[in-house]
Amino acid sequence: MPDPTLYSLVVEQLARRPPSLADADELILAAFDGQDALRHQLSGDPIPAIALAAAAVTPPNAYLASLAVEGFRGVGPPTTLSLPPGPGLTLVVGRNGSGKSSVSEALEMVLTGSNRRWLERPKVWTEGWRNLHHGPPRITASFSVNGRAAPLTLTRTWAEGADVADSVLKVDGKRASVEEAGWERAVRAYPPLLSHNELGRILEGRPTELYDALASILGLADIAAAESLLRKARLDAEMVIKASQREADQLAQHLSTLDDERAAAVRTALSGKSWDLESIQTTVGGGVAAVEERTELRTLRELSTIEVIDRGRVRQLSARLREVNDELDRLGGSDAAAARETALLLEQALKVHAPHQGLDCPVCGSAGVLTYEWRLRTTERIAQLRRQAVSAQQVHGRAMELRGEARRLVVPAPEALHQATDVGVDGTVALAQWERWSSLPGDDNLPALAAHLDTVAPDLIAGVAAVRAAAGAELERREDRWRPLAQRVIAWLPGAVEAEAQRQALPRLRAAESWIRDAHEALRTQRFAPIAGEVQKNWQELRQTSSVQLGELRLEGTSTSNQRRLTLDVNIDGEAGSALGVMSQGELNCLALSLFLPRASMPESPFRFIVIDDPVQAMDPVKVNGLAQVLDRIARGRQVIVLTHDDRLPAAVRRLEMDATIIEVSRRESSVVALRQVFDPVTRHIDDAMAIAQTTNLPAPARRVVPGFCRLAIEAACAEAVTRRLLRAGRSHDDVEAALLVPTTLKMWLAMAVLKDAGRSGDVLEWVHKNLPGAAAIVQLANRGSHTGIGGDLVTLVRGAEQLCVWVRAEHAGGR
Repeated sequence: MPDPTLYSLVVEQLARRPPSLADADELILAAFDGQDALRHQLSGDPIPAIALAAAAVTPPNAYLASLAVEGFRGVGPPTTLSLPPGPGLTLVVGRNGSGKSSVSEALEMVLTGSNRRWLERPKVWTEGWRNLHHGPPRITASFSVNGRAAPLTLTRTWAEGADVADSVLKVDGKRASVEEAGWERAVRAYPPLLSHNELGRILEGRPTELYDALASILGLADIAAAESLLRKARLDAEMVIKASQREADQLAQHLSTLDDERAAAVRTALSGKSWDLESIQTTVGGGVAAVEERTELRTLRELSTIEVIDRGRVRQLSARLREVNDELDRLGGSDAAAARETALLLEQALKVHAPHQGLDCPVCGSAGVLTYEWRLRTTERIAQLRRQAVSAQQVHGRAMELRGEARRLVVPAPEALHQATDVGVDGTVALAQWERWSSLPGDDNLPALAAHLDTVAPDLIAGVAAVRAAAGAELERREDRWRPLAQRVIAWLPGAVEAEAQRQALPRLRAAESWIRDAHEALRTQRFAPIAGEVQKNWQELRQTSSVQLGELRLEGTSTSNQRRLTLDVNIDGEAGSALGVMSQGELNCLALSLFLPRASMPESPFRFIVIDDPVQAMDPVKVNGLAQVLDRIARGRQVIVLTHDDRLPAAVRRLEMDATIIEVSRRESSVVALRQVFDPVTRHIDDAMAIAQTTNLPAPARRVVPGFCRLAIEAACAEAVTRRLLRAGRSHDDVEAALLVPTTLKMWLAMAVLKDAGRSGDVLEWVHKNLPGAAAIVQLANRGSHTGIGGDLVTLVRGAEQLCVWVRAEHAGGR
């Protein structure tokens, strides 16, 4: 499934700037849908277009509600990190070794089954994943998911002795995979976790790695994949066409050596820009009959099948002619013959009498004898004579039939016989015999006719037989030469059909490939623009006083190029330079964060939470403030969880009056990790002091702890007031840090906070007493009691110190 956002951009680009050939856009969209879709589109049987907006199932948004860990890395007995499941900033603070990083790595482990910290590391890095004091390991993450009433839980467990890779994942209590939860692709594309090690790797890795990381979430790999599919389809088409064309050329060369109309027909069909495959199929599949009329092959076929008179029939006819002739001879002097002759004579007389009734007899000259009465008598006489001449008449009829039958045996020589010499067959003898055969006796001499049949027919039959044999031999010779080539042509045809189809598709493939190659840069720029903008915004907040200006960010090369990279242009005091070459480690960390946060905050990501481990390292105080500002802005729409051992980030959050949940991590013996929500240092010190003050039967050494906590609370309130006042006055963070190094006593802290001068510590108690009656005594007790101990009510001391802290923070921080 292609990236929906990118796919929409492709559709828009196609509408604005279609490819050079019609229907090439369908190939482009099919290439984004995958190899099967492209193949079907090319075959003319397209798969119905995917409505990506509807078909792309995006997992619902999820916030992290809790993470329970036991037996994993630095966490022994079960401990649970509970979080407000919604947008906001949460800081998880603890010293190195407290177990906070184990918590973040546990979240990565439950989501992915692995840990990036171990990638490309020696095996020893994975050997300590089990906690030494508690087991077996178990991690459960609970997520608040849109559309679900109950939380979604992912639990990963390991059996005793199991390797880290042999875990079992359950989703809502049922054995499943992250893929079934719908998050597998999202975890790869929009990783919500960033450890300190990975923070360094973002810029320290190969240029291609950062390009690939960005390309994967932007769907740029889909462009490269679609272009690759089109290029492969085009190359495959060209290869099929070239291979078939090479074979066609070889066939044409061999066919040119044959004196065969079929070979010539196939050569002609192969000679055009596109092959006439239907003609070739007809030629090689239809045998001799496939060629046109009046070709040599047709002539040879006709010569080889010339029909000639049947020898037996000729013999039978000549015998019958002689038999009839003998019968006629026997009837020559018979009464039947005479009757027949007389009847014929009288019939002639009647023909003469018909138009000339009453004439004289033309034979004897008798006058007026051919009367009507004569006609009647003659007609009756003819009938009598005919009855007497029946047998003679039958014999003469058979003779007439036999003469007709003999003449019907004589037909003109076939046209093919006249062309025999043109096809290499000697037909002269057969033609001469046919000429003799056609020269029948001109009279009704039956014996002469029988003699003609008996003497000429055998010669004609022999001559034609010789022609048929010669033509058949010539056909066989040509067929023997044609058949192997015909078989090669038949074997070539299926590939030629495919090649011809590819030839038809090739222009569209080239147009589609050209379009996507030209559009690649525009699509990539359009898709990358929002991230580039966010990176710039993050850098501007993080850089603070840095002299490094971040220039244009560009993705260069393609996903298949070894030169692909993210170009980071920087400007240092007006001079161009390389980011990696000129930036400090703190600046590089800031830049890496600037790149990570937009990736993790993509609108397409279902993870509404971001977890960052120890981002503060190597940052100066100014950049810590910038980091707090960036995190605060991101936290307005995302759940941002930051783990840190550095108190400067919580201090910056408090100083900038940002809303944040702060959770403190502490680790005791046997890997017991405790999590508790804490507030600002003032509140924390007052709460600790009150907890001890309210303890009954408190021993004397412990009583001295309460004034100490009160003093810490007052100093923290003074530091907060001074910091806010100086920042609001426009002073730099370096100035603030320098100012906070000046006070060394409680009075100096108070003097800096209320009198704006640490050097006036001698005047501060009087000023405090005048403006907040009773507060001066609290200051003295807190200052002295932590060393010598005090009597009286400790709760009253804590209440007084709390009131003083509220007054200092409210009245001397430069106003709210």
